Amino acid sequence: MLAKIIIILLMFNFIVVIHEWGHYITAKKNGVLVHEFAVGMGPRFWHFTKGETIYSLRIFPIGGFCSLEEELGDIPNPRAMGSKKAWQRLIIVSFGAIMNFLLAWLLFSIVSGYIGYGSNVIQSIEASMPADQAGLVKGDKILAIDGVKVKRLSDISAHLVDKEKTYQFTVKRTNSEVVEKEVTSKWIQEEGRARFGFTPEIVHWDLGYNMKMGLLNTFYVIKQVWSGVISLFTGAVSVDQMSGIVGVVDFSAKQWDTGIQNGGLSLAIMNMIYITALLSANLGVINLLPLPALDGGRILFILIELLRGKPLAVDKEAAVHFVGLVLLMLLTVVVLYNDIVKVFNI
Repeated sequence: MLAKIIIILLMFNFIVVIHEWGHYITAKKNGVLVHEFAVGMGPRFWHFTKGETIYSLRIFPIGGFCSLEEELGDIPNPRAMGSKKAWQRLIIVSFGAIMNFLLAWLLFSIVSGYIGYGSNVIQSIEASMPADQAGLVKGDKILAIDGVKVKRLSDISAHLVDKEKTYQFTVKRTNSEVVEKEVTSKWIQEEGRARFGFTPEIVHWDLGYNMKMGLLNTFYVIKQVWSGVISLFTGAVSVDQMSGIVGVVDFSAKQWDTGIQNGGLSLAIMNMIYITALLSANLGVINLLPLPALDGGRILFILIELLRGKPLAVDKEAAVHFVGLVLLMLLTVVVLYNDIVKVFNI
């Protein structure tokens, strides 16, 4: 149980630290003074100073922050965030979410590599099925179907139609001989589909493919989160359907247990990596929403400044962010309450 809790806490902190590191590294690159880079919240229990920045661990192992020199206003101090050009501030504010998207891409790519994909090489043949009857054998590499090149099982499956049909297979044998085979697919009534009757070899680590699938999954999650946000604002989804920290911890714990039961430690860890990727992409989208107190709200003010040619009054911007923070905290409390009700069946 303790190990499970530690892993989940590390997962949450990793996402936030990566987000804050995005702000930190771009602030440093643009000459902004970074007072502190903290992991966790509350009082410090350990820290060290390197150069002009304090690096600290704090008592409560949730979240973190990056403290920058004076972030608002037309400030004469050249090391202040507020003294930087609008495009520089735009980069610094945006890069937290960008790092979350990059992290999601990396983690989804790792998951893709772990799962793997069906190749065009035959691993096993089912007896009395079309592949067996056509003389295909283990180790055969399917190069083309009806003259169209195939590289993966998905390419082969794309040729199958919902009926029995004869296909021309171009096959490379283990001795490098290339042969032509006619394979007539078989309609399986119980499954409601046509099949050839072979199992492909699984390729687990193909960098190009894994990165491509990781990117596609990241875009898919971003799209789903954005759709969910729109549904929330239009009323199609109610607030009580949202999950907060308690709900996510409960879900993560269940996925860890499922992984341990079904595939051992490696599957449990992979489940955590997948959830981390989901949460990272979620955090990126949420932070870019044009709402006060979020990075997206700050980005909105910078864009307004670019359009006006001058920034809004500091007191007005600060007031808007304060109101936004209060509303955000109220929403957090509501979501937390709903989580507790759902998780503990109150």
